[in-house]
Amino acid sequence: MAYAVRPDMADFLLEVCKHNIPYHSAVNKFGRNPDVDTATDPEDVWDVGGIWVPPTQARIHNLASSSADDASAGTGMRTVKVYGLTSWDTPEVNETVILNGVSAVATVNSYVIVHRMHGVTFGSGGLNAGTISATAVTDATVTAQISIGKGQTLMAIYGIPSGKTLYMYQWRAGMNRTGGAASSSDVELFVKSNADQADAGWTVKEHEGLVSTGISRFNLPFEPRFGVNGPAIVKVQVENVTANDTDISAGFHGVLVGI
Repeated sequence: MAYAVRPDMADFLLEVCKHNIPYHSAVNKFGRNPDVDTATDPEDVWDVGGIWVPPTQARIHNLASSSADDASAGTGMRTVKVYGLTSWDTPEVNETVILNGVSAVATVNSYVIVHRMHGVTFGSGGLNAGTISATAVTDATVTAQISIGKGQTLMAIYGIPSGKTLYMYQWRAGMNRTGGAASSSDVELFVKSNADQADAGWTVKEHEGLVSTGISRFNLPFEPRFGVNGPAIVKVQVENVTANDTDISAGFHGVLVGI
């Protein structure tokens, strides 16, 4: 189902994107999980597959590639920018890391969540030659990943700090499965409120279904806007699939408001 943004809303969003409205910023999160199986669902919509696990506390992350070509003088990705939250009480920060191939390079900051990475400079190949992972020190969990040749993370996961609210105006998902019998999948939008608390849990806010022979994509508005107060995490999860090798892409879009 297509959704056209009203002209007045389009003008407002344009001004937000142009940084002309104080304390407002645009959020466009999108991700992909190319291989969800019946034996492994539920899975989150992100590059690694399976369930995304955040660090237990603010952690330094080690960045490394599966290819030696992703390095300061290599033909692949040379530097990568990391975005995340160093605590749930502070705004998003970012830093640029110089890659060193398969050898780990530590971030300067410690992060409670890394929710975006993308390449900044590249060698002659123009893309990352290997899989680039950000692994939380001590926890040893992969918090974010850039798959081979993608240049950036594909994770429908986002952290909202305290004092800010994400007003979502749209969420979407699509399903791609070539060949085989007809199949279906259920996709859900989850929110983890009070993300700074150890006993916080996930609650489902929206549920939609996809079928390979009919509705293989949806794009749904929130009227009125759906507000999520920080500290919180928003993510899209594939609840179940009826066939192996199901490819799901999803995302959500909104405006982050707060000082």
